[in-house]
Amino acid sequence: MREKFNKMMNISLITSLLYAFIGFSFLIFTNLSLEIFSYILAIIFIINGIGNIVDDYSNFKPFYFFDGFSSGLLSIILGIIILCNPNYITMLIPIVLGLWIIISSTFKLRMALALKSTKNSNWIMTYILSILSIFCGLCLIFNPQLGSLTITKGLGIIFIIFSIIDIIDIIIFKKNIKFITRVFE
Repeated sequence: MREKFNKMMNISLITSLLYAFIGFSFLIFTNLSLEIFSYILAIIFIINGIGNIVDDYSNFKPFYFFDGFSSGLLSIILGIIILCNPNYITMLIPIVLGLWIIISSTFKLRMALALKSTKNSNWIMTYILSILSIFCGLCLIFNPQLGSLTITKGLGIIFIIFSIIDIIDIIIFKKNIKFITRVFE
């Protein structure tokens, strides 16, 4: 049992170090990381498209509403477009995120106004925060390049923090292996 546990902890340690490496590369090589992410996403779209087309031909049903060939072809085309110009993804992510933030914030703004109509004093903070969130969403939409760099750096920081926490957990678990293996035996 201890050998399996040690092996599992060693694999977890390697994974944590990989997350730390990815996090530091997101922080240091932000533009390159975005470009690599775009290429990986494009390859995933192309492989998914090929898989859908192959699946459609192997399980062809003539009256299917949504066939694998059409979705596969669209996925391949989208993958090729991203491969030819990876900057599309770096611009698209902040715009989509900005729209999502604005939609979510306008809902919260409406809820704040509903609180105001009930003479509840808590509406002011929600109202102010909703306006600030809408402003943040607009910033992402109108400056997507800066938004994608900020998002990538934020992900890098999150990966680094996660890997540090995970490494600390692994050290604690390895120091207490006797107690942990007793529980699972």
